[in-house]
Amino acid sequence: MRTDPDLAADAARGSDTAFAELVRRHQARVRGMSRRLTGSASDGDDIAQATFLTAWQKIATYAGGTFSAWICMICYREFLQVRRRQRPEIELDETAEIIPFDRSVPDAGDKLDLSRALAKLPEAQRICVTLCVAAGLSHREAAEATGWPLGTIKSHVNRGVAALRKHLAADQVA
Repeated sequence: MRTDPDLAADAARGSDTAFAELVRRHQARVRGMSRRLTGSASDGDDIAQATFLTAWQKIATYAGGTFSAWICMICYREFLQVRRRQRPEIELDETAEIIPFDRSVPDAGDKLDLSRALAKLPEAQRICVTLCVAAGLSHREAAEATGWPLGTIKSHVNRGVAALRKHLAADQVA
């Protein structure tokens, strides 16, 4: 079985089949990561597709190391680009009446699952838990992908995992 660096080198020389094998090996991880980052299957799939398109275009820049960390770094950057484009400009109407909305009351038939629990985490914790726990990157690889300090990654992962455990245990989710 050929290694990821060997396949990447062949793909950099133009081998479609080598790149297709890399996609086959890593698509589940990238897709899962992007879906967890966005909280949406369709948005996540769009980001995963953009990730592999970017990876194909930049395969010659892969300089070794774990291919999964390299592809997850691209996925995270694609997520950031999409998020930046989606941030709407909000104009506040000073005369508008504020109507309180209680989001804490769940619908009767709702079940809490991991996706919902992840969505309740602060964004930085959700990103770090997704990168390190769901995508399987090391803390160091997640720090490289995000540009955040290693200690920040570790604390966000620890706090995020603890919050998930607490939240899921409180709702008796297995």
